[in-house]
Amino acid sequence: MPFLHEPEVSLEEVRLRSLSISSLELDVAIRVKNKNPLGVTVQEVPFKVLCRDCATVRQIATGNTGRVTIKANDSTLITVPVRSDNAILLAALAALAAQGSVQVTIKGKAVIDALLFHWSVPFEKILPVTMDQVVKAATGEGKK
Repeated sequence: MPFLHEPEVSLEEVRLRSLSISSLELDVAIRVKNKNPLGVTVQEVPFKVLCRDCATVRQIATGNTGRVTIKANDSTLITVPVRSDNAILLAALAALAAQGSVQVTIKGKAVIDALLFHWSVPFEKILPVTMDQVVKAATGEGKK
């Protein structure tokens, strides 16, 4: 059997769908690349959405892709809608209003299987969210 390669996992896009005083909705797009001569199964890709304002990091949402099969030498883009309804969001919005931007981090790991091989592939990406992006999402301009 040929040597198998660890699949590549990357955060491709985070799109702010909507924002209100009580909730935040994001589309998180995760790409999984399979460079192997046989298919793999993504068991799950659990992730956290963290928000940093000044010195405080708050978890504002979580998500998971669920089970996905990827063909040999192929890649798949998995989009997960995420919603936050908690009071922590209000503190993040207050910091955004005061500072003009906050840092959002998406952090997780993909759990992938292929025959007898098992991988746990971590990923993390830090994105700035500006007041302009928030205004566009709140007024509906951010929708495609």
